[in-house]
Amino acid sequence: MIPNPHYMDIQTEIQWSMRSVLMDWLVQVHHRFCLLPETLFLTVNYIDRFLSVKVVSLGKLQLVGATALFVAAKYEEINCPSVQEIVYMVDSGYSVDEILKAERFMLSMLQFELGWPGPMSFLRRISKADDYELETRTLAKYFLEVTIMDERFVGSPPSYIAAGAHCISRMFLQKGDWTLSHIHYSGYTLNQLKPLINMMFECCRDPHKHHGAVFDKYSSAKYKFASTFVETKMLNGMTLARLYKAMALNSPMSSASDAEALRAPLAAIEG
Repeated sequence: MIPNPHYMDIQTEIQWSMRSVLMDWLVQVHHRFCLLPETLFLTVNYIDRFLSVKVVSLGKLQLVGATALFVAAKYEEINCPSVQEIVYMVDSGYSVDEILKAERFMLSMLQFELGWPGPMSFLRRISKADDYELETRTLAKYFLEVTIMDERFVGSPPSYIAAGAHCISRMFLQKGDWTLSHIHYSGYTLNQLKPLINMMFECCRDPHKHHGAVFDKYSSAKYKFASTFVETKMLNGMTLARLYKAMALNSPMSSASDAEALRAPLAAIEG
């Protein structure tokens, strides 16, 4: 269920930068339709899995994105967009028949394997360690959506992405150590998460260029101004070194075997 992180090697007309443009557009459309967060991450999973097995022309890339959103909404939503709304969404660039034909083809290429435990499921589990504290969860959702814009996260397990997003959110909010409880519910130690945290931090150095639509979305009161909070922190000189310094670096668990034992149940869920 995890896509090939090197699938762009088989593509002849599209590049990673074009995927970023597609994701930026999807974030806007998803937000406009007021769809669930799970629908967005499921859409991204379908797109990346489809592109892992099928060469797509540049002219059909938006059709792949629109179709993936259509299928994901059917799977996750109670009231999903109609096919006519999908046609409107693509500015009538594709007809109803083309969307429906693309839907059938995508389902066959995905072998009808549509269920996927996305990062939101794991974020809820990890949030139990903080009693589901809203501020941390909201900021973590911002970092989760940041990752969909960057190809470096394509092959990462959703549990790993969720753990990294939750951890870096706690660091920005100065919530203290990554405790035994966090390790238990996430399955990852701080040392295991550091490479991911470093990449997430790097993605926020130029947020308007890297993830413009995500930044705009999370700059509203509804999302507690999460993106502008991170931007302000970084403009005021926040560095990775300062984030780590503010956090107790002595992980309660350093044994790789113990960490693997905790990760085993999550790995079974992710497949």
